[in-house]
Amino acid sequence: MFARLFRLIPILMLVATAACSLLPTPQEIDVMPLVHDGKAKKGIKRAVVVIPGAMATVGIYEPVLDWNVPDGAILAYRFPGLDGLKLDHRLDIAAAGQLIADAMDRLEVEEVMLVGFSTGGPVALEAANRVKAPEVKVALISSAGSFPSGVQASVEGFFDVLKALIRAHGSTAEDLWLENYRNLLYGREHFAEKGRADESKKLAEMQRGHLQRPETRLTLAHTSSLMTWELPRAEGLKRAHIGIFHGEKDTVFPLDQARRFARRLHAEQMAVYPGQGHILFVTAPTLWEDIRKFFGLPPAGKR
Repeated sequence: MFARLFRLIPILMLVATAACSLLPTPQEIDVMPLVHDGKAKKGIKRAVVVIPGAMATVGIYEPVLDWNVPDGAILAYRFPGLDGLKLDHRLDIAAAGQLIADAMDRLEVEEVMLVGFSTGGPVALEAANRVKAPEVKVALISSAGSFPSGVQASVEGFFDVLKALIRAHGSTAEDLWLENYRNLLYGREHFAEKGRADESKKLAEMQRGHLQRPETRLTLAHTSSLMTWELPRAEGLKRAHIGIFHGEKDTVFPLDQARRFARRLHAEQMAVYPGQGHILFVTAPTLWEDIRKFFGLPPAGKR
């Protein structure tokens, strides 16, 4: 039964992807997905652009608001159906990258710093490939890779949810997703380690009543583009300075896959967080400081 289901999953995903492709791109809606801190004015020297992942809000980047960006601004790209946006369009990775690049070009930014988490990683790379700024830096957190990365993540994720259902003992839907959240924190093996398992249970309980549940239409709007996304082969990315920040136990985009992707990108830095899973912004206390240093930004309060 499971073998038959396993073979059907890619087919079902392709059908869903085709259906979701009928939704408009971000350029076709009335509301701008890109918001800023009030300092994004033409002629600024620097801009930090943060991009969340599927089912994540821009709130994951709250610590970035404390960064000191001299003569610069902080901007955030919002996904459909979250952060005040209606679910009236889809995330098209290339189109979203183009929208960000166009905004940076209009502001005539000299130094663009892009941060992409998970599905937001490809969006950051597409923006880096298109933007005209002379200096471009990209920080990829738990990033998705090229096709078939998204397909593999969906298949593996399906079975992770089944295992979470078993651990939840068939209780409420929220219990199921909280169990799956624990897997995202520290990976599949941590349940056998009492200390780490207790920690993941505590962190998961803190999300009770707040966790974004993967409603089908929202999930497809966020992930369908990733199923077929290919890393662009263009000159723009060759000049970008790329750093990768990845958890050793990431179950969504495994570390060996991330290392291969880093080689393809000629990444200048790869930081691996031992024992950490996919959502590093929860479990890795040094993450934001590591990225700030990679960008070469001064500590808060210093110019």
